[in-house]
Amino acid sequence: MKPLINFLRTIKTPRLVLKIVPPTQENAETFFSIIEQNRDYLEAWQGHFEYLRNPDEVRQKLEQRYTQMNNSEGMLFGIYKDNKPIGRIRFFDIHDNGCEIGYWLIQSANGHGYMSEALSALETELFKFGFNKITLDIDNGNIHSENLAKRNGYTLDKRLPMASWAKCVGKCDSLIYIKRESR
Repeated sequence: MKPLINFLRTIKTPRLVLKIVPPTQENAETFFSIIEQNRDYLEAWQGHFEYLRNPDEVRQKLEQRYTQMNNSEGMLFGIYKDNKPIGRIRFFDIHDNGCEIGYWLIQSANGHGYMSEALSALETELFKFGFNKITLDIDNGNIHSENLAKRNGYTLDKRLPMASWAKCVGKCDSLIYIKRESR
């Protein structure tokens, strides 16, 4: 596997731009603002938002993700529509030429196919780069994410009983979806 320093920093789709989010104060304030406006919606399935209570905490998280990129441990992309951030998508947990993808969108961007488009674009670039397997770890009951996985050609690989927790459902199973490169 090539070092991530050689991975694209910007990925364009017909409607979106996925680009690396440098850990600047401006980016921290921008992402904190959209998190704050969508906090209840985002926290329902993503527990880490409860630890992002001000722009400095968001900047620290961005710095962490930037360090991971520099160490070839993963990459974080902002998802932009008309130059405005509507979410993020990242890949991480790199091993055996595979990785996991995690993502979120603001509530008003949900239901328009944006995440399917962003996921498809990132998958394409990951497979071109040399990855051969992508994993999505979805909380049981997160129908939007389960449908996204199925729409994008992922198959349910395994169910990990009571391996996760989500604010909206409590302790729940983790559903591990995978997609392999087709050659």
